[in-house]
Amino acid sequence: MALESGTHWGCILRVDVDQAIKQDGWKWLLRNCNSHNFDGEIFGGHSTDAKRLREWGFRGSEAGLEADFVLTDQDNDYARRVAAGMNYHQYIANKVNWLEYVEVRSLVEGIKPFGVFKLKESEVYSVRTFDGETLTKGHEVDWNPVVVHRHEQ
Repeated sequence: MALESGTHWGCILRVDVDQAIKQDGWKWLLRNCNSHNFDGEIFGGHSTDAKRLREWGFRGSEAGLEADFVLTDQDNDYARRVAAGMNYHQYIANKVNWLEYVEVRSLVEGIKPFGVFKLKESEVYSVRTFDGETLTKGHEVDWNPVVVHRHEQ
């Protein structure tokens, strides 16, 4: 499942990391994960979680593109984003080498296009909307690489 980008995530964390993470960190994640903020690969949390994440062993922006989490609400560098030709969500995803932002298009009536964050090269095939509905890639929605081509609809 991908993380719907309409929710204001303060940080996005990947959980599959090479370094050791303190047991308290894993316990906290398990207590705080649900079907809206965790897709099995990435976790959407609050920017206030950053200090604890570092204490538990996750790497932040000091690790550059290899960071384990990215803060999304502390970057007001509008000029840099515009110069790079990226929208806000693309800019956030490009701060690390494992996160991707994709535009989701509807395959059925009644669903407006929206965006999601997902792990790069993930074979995630569903997204939980802000309204709590689970949509499946290739059935109700699609994103690149597409499953259903326009001529098949």
